[in-house]
Amino acid sequence: MKTLILPEVIKNNTSQFSFYEQLQFAKNRVDLLEKHRVQHSLRNNTEEYQLVFKLLPALIHYNFPELPAYVRGAPHGIYAFEKQDLPIDCISQILPKNFQLPEHKSPSVFDGMYVMGSIGSITQTSFSDLDIWLCYSTELSEEQLFLLNQKLEFVKYWAQELNVEVNFYLMNPKAFKAYQYHSDVTEEHNGSAQHFFLLDEFYRSAIRLAGKRILWLHVPESKLSYQKILDNAVKDNQLNLDEWVDFGDFSSLALGEYFGASLWQLYKGIESPHKSAIKILLLESYAENYAKTNLISKKFKNILLSEKEENYHFDPYLEMLDMVTEYLTTRKELQRLDRLRECFYIKAMEGQIDECKRSALLDLVKKWNWDEQKLELLDMRGGWKIKQAMLHQEMLVELLLQSYRNLIQFARKFHINPSILAQDTDVLMRKLYSIFEVVPGKIPLINRNIADNLSEDEVTFVEVCEGVSTKSGWYLVNHAPLSTYDSTTRHVQYQKNLTKLVAWAYFNGVITVTTQVYLVSQSIDLDTLRQFITDLRLHFPTEAPKMEFMDLYHPNEIRNLIVTVNLLKDPTRHLSASTKLDVSQINLFNLGSSEQGIIGQISIIYRNMWNEIMTQHFEGNDVALRALKFISNKIYRSSAPPKSVNVFSYSRLLRSELHKLVVELVGRCITVQTGSIFQRLPSQTLQVIGKKWHLVFDSHLALKDIIQEDENVTRKELIVPREICNFASEGFLQFFFEDNQDGSFQVYVLDKQNHVECYYCDGDKENKVKQLSLLYARNNEGQDNIGSFNFPQFYQLLKQNDAITIVPFQSRQHREYLALQQNSL
Repeated sequence: MKTLILPEVIKNNTSQFSFYEQLQFAKNRVDLLEKHRVQHSLRNNTEEYQLVFKLLPALIHYNFPELPAYVRGAPHGIYAFEKQDLPIDCISQILPKNFQLPEHKSPSVFDGMYVMGSIGSITQTSFSDLDIWLCYSTELSEEQLFLLNQKLEFVKYWAQELNVEVNFYLMNPKAFKAYQYHSDVTEEHNGSAQHFFLLDEFYRSAIRLAGKRILWLHVPESKLSYQKILDNAVKDNQLNLDEWVDFGDFSSLALGEYFGASLWQLYKGIESPHKSAIKILLLESYAENYAKTNLISKKFKNILLSEKEENYHFDPYLEMLDMVTEYLTTRKELQRLDRLRECFYIKAMEGQIDECKRSALLDLVKKWNWDEQKLELLDMRGGWKIKQAMLHQEMLVELLLQSYRNLIQFARKFHINPSILAQDTDVLMRKLYSIFEVVPGKIPLINRNIADNLSEDEVTFVEVCEGVSTKSGWYLVNHAPLSTYDSTTRHVQYQKNLTKLVAWAYFNGVITVTTQVYLVSQSIDLDTLRQFITDLRLHFPTEAPKMEFMDLYHPNEIRNLIVTVNLLKDPTRHLSASTKLDVSQINLFNLGSSEQGIIGQISIIYRNMWNEIMTQHFEGNDVALRALKFISNKIYRSSAPPKSVNVFSYSRLLRSELHKLVVELVGRCITVQTGSIFQRLPSQTLQVIGKKWHLVFDSHLALKDIIQEDENVTRKELIVPREICNFASEGFLQFFFEDNQDGSFQVYVLDKQNHVECYYCDGDKENKVKQLSLLYARNNEGQDNIGSFNFPQFYQLLKQNDAITIVPFQSRQHREYLALQQNSL
């Protein structure tokens, strides 16, 4: 990697620089660094990328109809931006012929515009986004913010048309320093999850595109506090703060931020696993050296402002690699170090590679003593198939979770209260739970960023009976049947039941419309298996819908549902076509007057609101009732009905009759729960294996409470507000706060199985949240679930106009409600 050479400072006398002189010296050094980084960013990149990079400041500074991204009345203008700053060769490409840009006369809204992240580093690729901090200090009204966001969306769209991704972050330095978070967690915004670590990344990688300089970069480290240095300089008239952007220093770096920052990196690891693995390991190395954490941004600044000659790369990603390498080497964790290097190499090798970067990476590879086989495997990542992709994902997940576990142990060691706000913890935990948590019935999905195409030309589903060295169940092998092979050792995937195995192969893209499917089984024929796969492909898309963050504030209710009947265990297979059957709806669960059920198996596949793919398999005499009870429990009260519901019957006989009956029962179950059609329906009595069962469809009672034997029908009274019952999700410890008029409050506590307890409390709720979080951590100390993401969730009941709504504790909705209540006093 090409380094930046900084010449030694030659002084005419031995006296120290005045603060003003120090600023002038620092300006020259920072200018050299930014020029160095811009050259690296633009070198060998596409013309489209260079055009976007150079014109972004102009599109933010000007707002004329002749320019892209014009929005009437939108805030615009960057401090000290001049027409001569415009790249003439670029601006002429987007302006009408002979059009002259007029002078910008209105006051500038924005203090500065900066790009940060991997831009200009060895890991910048043709796929790298441009992450832009757009800084402002003036108050913007709701209307102005709306118009500004419109303009920024138009700028992003213009860049997308040129195949460049741009992300804007509106930053108010004053609010940032005061920890005033005006945004909850979103796909790109980290809410309160990290503060100083975000600032560390900004300071170590920022390139000023236009506007004011970044003050912290120009002020050397000193025994005096950063704020004291500034106060003295202002007092001596050597510093005008209005000419600078200042996000503050790291004097208030909080221990609790390690927890939130680790959650955020795990979350980002869903889309960018290799980059996040590097960053979370950096956090771990920072924690190891607490409280003498040597932040990269501080190291860069010390070298940059040194008066000695320096020859240094100033590459934030190379420095992350060096710091984590030293940390893992000291701990003798060489396997994790090798995995880190794999992540770094893959991150740097994405997209088009110029010769300078390739040479720098090969120099690193030689130092790592990698053999040709390993290098070839990583270079061929685009051609990886399912086995290699699974191995790589397992490595990545373990690397991420091991750092997370270590940071949790660090938090416990120092008895840390997480600085992350409760609502941000909830939303991040729920997303991480949906991706990383292993629960029964869940289909593990391969990250699409690991390999492009996992489809196989041929696959064989093999049913195996219990043996001395084999588990009974279903095995998938990625080739056609062979005369002799051991499916249990050469298989790609094993599952206890066929439905889950097919779902795993389908949703991971292993089987597609072109895959040749084979079968080795005594329980199902190949035509039926192929029909099941076709039904799945035609009615359940593999591509998950884009999940909105508000979805994470709701229970993980069913979004798409498939119900299969008698796929494997079909009681009608053993009957002749001439067998006389009573096909009336009431007795259709039974074969004539016999004790044998006509439904031998029901399997359920569904995608929930958190985009998890879940399966459930039912066999036995009461299979239909248990399946209906399960569906009822997963359809939350007053929620929207699933977007798609499909029932498929694979019975040899009575196929259409069974299909019609199950469709009707599933439909009634859903509509009663969602309240979309039925308000009250008469109960229906079904004869199932010699017993009469009442199936009561009632919009006020859960099906699980009312499927009882006829002799013992009972109804449970709700002991908590109905809204809590409708909202609660299994798998989490949940706390719901309900305020009383005297300032006290109830806490409804639901465990992971949704069992309820209620407590009367007074005092500070925020302290209660911290105490409960610490209590949870202590109770789980030393347990194997330290990498689990089912941390406590906290919610607030809001009463407005005789209605109750539930929102995350300390969320924007909660804060706005409290402000409204305060104003009404």
